[in-house]
Amino acid sequence: MKKKVLILLVLFLGYCGVQGRQVNPGLHCGERTPDIRLKLNHPDGIYAKGDTVYVLGCCLDGGADSLKMEIRVNGHSRSFSSVCLEKEYCVIHSEVCDSARWVSVLVGNGETILDVGYVIEPKSFMPAYRAPTDLQRFWKKQIRRMRKCPMEVKIDTVKTPEQSENRFLCLHIELSMHQGRSVNAFVSIPANAAGGSLPIRVHTHGATDITSKSTQSSLKKACIQASYGAIGVDVNAHGIKDGAEEEYYRNLEEGELKDYPHQELKNRESWYFRLMYLRLVRLVDYLVTLPQWDGKTILVTGHSQGGGQALALGGIDSRITDIEADEPALCDLGGVRAHRIGGWPFSRRRQTVPASRIAKRILPYYDAALLAKYYHGNLVVHVGLADYVCPATSVYAAYNNSGASSKSIIPFRSRHHTDVVWYDREEFEHIKLQVQARL
Repeated sequence: MKKKVLILLVLFLGYCGVQGRQVNPGLHCGERTPDIRLKLNHPDGIYAKGDTVYVLGCCLDGGADSLKMEIRVNGHSRSFSSVCLEKEYCVIHSEVCDSARWVSVLVGNGETILDVGYVIEPKSFMPAYRAPTDLQRFWKKQIRRMRKCPMEVKIDTVKTPEQSENRFLCLHIELSMHQGRSVNAFVSIPANAAGGSLPIRVHTHGATDITSKSTQSSLKKACIQASYGAIGVDVNAHGIKDGAEEEYYRNLEEGELKDYPHQELKNRESWYFRLMYLRLVRLVDYLVTLPQWDGKTILVTGHSQGGGQALALGGIDSRITDIEADEPALCDLGGVRAHRIGGWPFSRRRQTVPASRIAKRILPYYDAALLAKYYHGNLVVHVGLADYVCPATSVYAAYNNSGASSKSIIPFRSRHHTDVVWYDREEFEHIKLQVQARL
């Protein structure tokens, strides 16, 4: 476990960099672009009841006297006010922690918006939906039905990327399904690997425009996973073809896959994500037949929708031994029922849908926070405390409800929803100390 966490630290910090911010119209108030900095008296952004929170701010390029500050609680705006910042840090917000909640403080002038988040009693957050009594039976039935249809396998050997030349055997695979589109993925296997010697590492995809190249499976990312001394896999989320003409993806974006997360909820078997989850089970069914697999370790990693897929797969497929979920989506879908924003895809749009009568009969079967209860392997989770797409409450609900035998969660107080992490040196050092404490 120590080695895995150390590898995760090296890989994750390699993504760190500067991140832009989407402007919130409520914070427009000027044209100058001040160099704002925010920090907390608890660098990790975690507080217990009875603690006092101090949010401190400064403007490194001199004073800024016409800034707006917004306070959000559990993702909902609670107050707007004006704030003046000096060159030295000063307290701009404080409170005594009296109840569990997620709070974010946003400061800006329209051109620059910076925010910092904190969570009070994070261990208290649990999924808002109750788990259906037949949750496990439902997925076992779905998997049995899928496996009744023989898996047809199409394998094409592909050229290894130049930077990985002669290091890996690279394949593109297509696996038939009983319904819907096939599984499409790239597999990269270290050259001359002995039989029974390699773990499996599967990278799952976040959500993006279907026309984006990143929606397709990536040979480069499969090779990155293989560089850890593993059977590396990168699988696209939708079962779409890889390397097709642009028109193919444009037609999907404008037609069959348009607004796919919000396509009509009809019954338990109708929601889009049923086949997305099942394609991952089908993929694992194939991967475990590879002679190089060590027969023990299957790690699944992903960001956002990919992280949600990883947690869901861990809950419905007991072969998964390790999960790295980075700001996972699809968690705590019923958050609105607990007076907080739920996880993506209901965090920004159609936030009240999960409270409807029909949604309450369907969404719990797909809620990764509920499915995570049935996962018993090793789990590492990253949570952004300034993430309004996969809110901290939804990520902690999944983490707390998880049945993982070994688990660790790493909070980032100023991280938004992106693969690129904004950090200052203090936060960078804090992250290192957190991870080192787990070694």
